[in-house]
Amino acid sequence: MAEESSTPEELDDTPRVKVKAINRFGIGTLAIVQLALAMLSVVMLNFLSCTNHQRVDLTRYEDFTLSQTTKQYLESPEVKVRQMPIKIVAVLYQQSPYYLRLRAQLENYQRHSDNNIQLEFIDPKLDVDRLQDFVNTYKREMTNLSEETILIDARNSLPQAETTEEEEQIQLTKHIRTIPVKDLFIEEIDRFNKKFISAWNDEAYLTSNLISAIEGTPRRFYFIVDKARIDERSNSTPAWKTFQNMLRAQNVELQPLQISTIDKIPDDAEGIAIIGPAFDFDQKEIGILEDYWGRPSSAVFITLDPAAKLKNFKRFLRDYGISPQDNRVISVQNGNTLTAARAFFAQGPVINKGLAHQATQLDGPSSGLEVLTENDRLTIRNITPFSLIQASDGWWGESRYDELNPSFNPKEDQGVIPNSPNPTPVHIAAAVVRGIENDDKTNPLTSRMIVVANTDFLQPANMREELNYFINSSINWLVGRDALIGIDPKPVYRKKITIESSHKSLIDQFILIYLPIASLLIALIIWNSRRT
Repeated sequence: MAEESSTPEELDDTPRVKVKAINRFGIGTLAIVQLALAMLSVVMLNFLSCTNHQRVDLTRYEDFTLSQTTKQYLESPEVKVRQMPIKIVAVLYQQSPYYLRLRAQLENYQRHSDNNIQLEFIDPKLDVDRLQDFVNTYKREMTNLSEETILIDARNSLPQAETTEEEEQIQLTKHIRTIPVKDLFIEEIDRFNKKFISAWNDEAYLTSNLISAIEGTPRRFYFIVDKARIDERSNSTPAWKTFQNMLRAQNVELQPLQISTIDKIPDDAEGIAIIGPAFDFDQKEIGILEDYWGRPSSAVFITLDPAAKLKNFKRFLRDYGISPQDNRVISVQNGNTLTAARAFFAQGPVINKGLAHQATQLDGPSSGLEVLTENDRLTIRNITPFSLIQASDGWWGESRYDELNPSFNPKEDQGVIPNSPNPTPVHIAAAVVRGIENDDKTNPLTSRMIVVANTDFLQPANMREELNYFINSSINWLVGRDALIGIDPKPVYRKKITIESSHKSLIDQFILIYLPIASLLIALIIWNSRRT
């Protein structure tokens, strides 16, 4: 009898496990939930990015970030505490090469003002009707709009029905400023004879015009002309002319004044400037200076010519804690006598905000100043002198400056010289405050004075970036604009990279051929690894 054959299934005694059916509905539901959550996350991220916008400037010198001075002014009450927001209207062609740059810069102003600045952009080609409204509102001629402009409207109230046309025109003149766009940048010609923008000065122009529009009528400084040499003996620009240009940029005009023909400084004076006096003041003129200095909120800016003999004027300064010395700030290196004083800005004074301990150089002759920082007689009178610029170590005030081969004498000379006993610092610039400056109620009433024992540093050939910042901060400190003290707007320069034709061809090959192929290979490798 033949044996019965057994199948493999009958020989396998392993208990069978029932395969669970795939729950396709659950997987599909999970995929839909994940997709919905992903979409919700994208929406939430977009919402957060819109409501919590933060802009990061990754350029090396922060070329697209507003300066400290501009930020402080935009956050000051002059901008934020107003009846009406400031309006900036930019008449720009959208196809202009500088449209995106200017739009981003103006949006920076709007953002830092907490939207107290309203922006409007008008394309003369696309917004013809709006352009006509703009012309009618601001009484502009259509011919003036052939070039692109930026208008700043800082009026604090709109004209009423009873306002006459003349009064409305006065308001337009006082609080509205128009900036031609071509003034905001510098153009050069490249090797292909085409124009390109090599540098931007947009922030400097926008900030100065914004200040001018808000304040309206420029503030007024009087320049004592009959004590100074108006015409420079050389062919260079006089120092007072440079100071005048810097004042104008801060909405302050410099008016000439002959102190020998008046009985008092005019009442509308925001300050007086005594730039490089070559002739001494007589007793009557000193009395006029003292009368003005005794007023609340007076301001005096002084630069000295070390060669001038000013006996009475120096006595006037000495009474308020600054004593000009009959010396010259020099240094001797490798047997050569150097007169362009190396110095640094003192730490502490608000004028030097952003400049403390920074080195500088004052070209031309400088003399030393003795600053009486600890004097009971001055303290009783609420007079506080303090140093602004101090000569660097190794420089001293030489009292025998007419002799050949000068050397430091600790008994006669001021200076911080290595291994010398009793070093005494040489101050080149100092300031005086009369009144109580650290009280909010009395601060606006304080009188302020700045003395720089050098005049030649104001000549255009001798001006340095840090000295320019120092003078602008000094002007704003004197007129009571503490919010504008700091580092000024800086120009942005375009840096060009010259690439040879052979190198350019290699770069094009990398971008157009090698990088796409490398990306494709990496994608295939990753796809294959996931597939296996």
